[in-house]
Amino acid sequence: MSQGDPIPILMNTRAGAMHAESGEQQLKNMAAEIDLDLRVIRTQSKEDFQSELRKLVAAKAPKVAIAGGDGTVGLAVQELAHTPTALGILPQGTFNNFASAARLHHNLPAALKTLKNGAPKAVDLGKIGDRYFTESAGIGLFAESLALYGKGSNKNFLRGLYAVTRLSLAFRAFEVNLILDGKSQTTRATMCEVCNTYRIAQAAPIAPHADIDDGFLDVVIFHDVHRSEVAAYLRAVRAQMHLGLPKVEVIRAKEVRIEARRPLNVHADDQIVGVTPQTITIQPGALQVLVDQEL
Repeated sequence: MSQGDPIPILMNTRAGAMHAESGEQQLKNMAAEIDLDLRVIRTQSKEDFQSELRKLVAAKAPKVAIAGGDGTVGLAVQELAHTPTALGILPQGTFNNFASAARLHHNLPAALKTLKNGAPKAVDLGKIGDRYFTESAGIGLFAESLALYGKGSNKNFLRGLYAVTRLSLAFRAFEVNLILDGKSQTTRATMCEVCNTYRIAQAAPIAPHADIDDGFLDVVIFHDVHRSEVAAYLRAVRAQMHLGLPKVEVIRAKEVRIEARRPLNVHADDQIVGVTPQTITIQPGALQVLVDQEL
């Protein structure tokens, strides 16, 4: 596959504004206005989506694009990590946390211009086991809400609020051993998020200083927060004021091992991927993303 070939774009027609044939035609019309040659690939399932990406990587496609949200991006990086194929993102999801971290345009005309004229930039991914993640992995309140109420609680605000509220009424901190770049600390924690991006879940800015090209993970630890304090701490996260609270700590690390006396659910982005113990690592420059040339 050569540079002059049409750019393949895989569409998630269930995400955001791109729905069925009307969304595909809208995309083609916008691309034609800027003389951008696209080849739209509509997939029928997650497995089909990843299979098409594998074919494109094997064909040495210089760049591929996806139209979708964070879930679609998360699927794509499993195939594109540590390959020379650059990913173009047309953000069409609910929150677009990864696109925001990469400072990508959220409107289609501008995103299409980046797809046409942008340059590849190497950005970091997290990894847990054999799975890459874009936003965060961790244990505690968020992981338990996903385990109990499903990944839909990650993107639906009311469902997420219900999940966290129900959990916080009975949730207790747990003893956990964190080994951060070989240094061990034992603490009681309500939540521990190992972040690649500054926003996770419903655009919660939990790690305001996280940067996707610095080669580090931002480990945000909510220590022994009592259930009567949980609501106030969550409000502080929304206001980006939580880092000044006495029971919140942030540590930067390249490798994080999480151990606990009893097995705790562990999530990566919006999926439960197992239980403790788990080791989480940063994968510096693992993904090529198309960004505006001046970035």
